[in-house]
Amino acid sequence: MPKRLVLLGALFLLITLEGVFAKTPITIKSDRMEVLQSQKIVVFSGNVVAKKADLTIYADRLLVYYTTKDGKREVKKLVAIGHVKIHKNDWIARAGKAVYFKIQEKIVLEDHPQVWQGDNTVKGSRITLYLNEDRYVVESEPHQKAEAIIFAD
Repeated sequence: MPKRLVLLGALFLLITLEGVFAKTPITIKSDRMEVLQSQKIVVFSGNVVAKKADLTIYADRLLVYYTTKDGKREVKKLVAIGHVKIHKNDWIARAGKAVYFKIQEKIVLEDHPQVWQGDNTVKGSRITLYLNEDRYVVESEPHQKAEAIIFAD
């Protein structure tokens, strides 16, 4: 396939990423981008920064999974891998892996996740952030209990 078609396909996908988090556009920057059209995946690698309004995701790699519906590409989910850091409003999250599910508007953090809001922090085996509800759930496993450190004034 000619490079021009691949670049046009990649640009079209980036334009369709506007709908990833509602109607606000998202910008993704990285050292490298690879479009795997037959698998319907776009892989961003190296110093990845994805921004949308007040949400910023940093990672080593970001995989964008999409479907094609009525001739248009629609994003299903994003998977951030490696040194994941997420900023939103007044909280910061860190994990080894984060999966964003578009339909549910949620992010699932795994691999030593931790969330800070001011001086307060929570950690556990898995943390699910519900973006539309401004809440999160911390889950534990037998070998790693959920933990919260809360500073009360």
